[in-house]
Amino acid sequence: MLHRIKEYFFPPSVSTRSDLRAFVAGEASYLTQKTVIGYCRVKTMLDYEKLLTEPAFREAQENCRWEAYASTLSDIVIMVEGWLRPENAGTRRRVADSLATLYVTILTEELPAHRQTWADRIEAFNIRFSQTREAEPQAPEKLITGSAALIHELVPIADRLKRNDREVITGDLSLHILAAHASMLKRFRRDALVAALTQ
Repeated sequence: MLHRIKEYFFPPSVSTRSDLRAFVAGEASYLTQKTVIGYCRVKTMLDYEKLLTEPAFREAQENCRWEAYASTLSDIVIMVEGWLRPENAGTRRRVADSLATLYVTILTEELPAHRQTWADRIEAFNIRFSQTREAEPQAPEKLITGSAALIHELVPIADRLKRNDREVITGDLSLHILAAHASMLKRFRRDALVAALTQ
């Protein structure tokens, strides 16, 4: 218990590739879980637990969660690249290439039942990343607009009930990625991570 309390107030530094992998995967999962399940709970209120006994709802929520995870994972990797970005062009390229590989490695660790491959998501990430790595880093809350739209589309709530809720989902995701950004600033050891990613 004391160890958990210590980690809460004094979170461990992120200085190795393994640390970074855990951070990126964990934050993407947290963003997805809090937003998708939180939204479903709020919209269904006391019926949420009952809905979880319905296979169709449970499956649709799980599919939404996985698709959102692939998207928020992209958001977190792009946020990390924008902050780590070295001034040296060669080092910058190697860091970005290493982060692109990290995205694929994390995403392909698991394949949900509704998918045969992650190829389309990886291709979408590669296209997006090829643009963001050459542009000025965006504010964290700007990175999640695509993820918010995806969640709004796929979340298993009737269209008439969620029609005007895209801004709500965007706001929720924004708060979570801003918290992830604050954690990154506090925990990341930039020089050590750049070295680890370019080895």
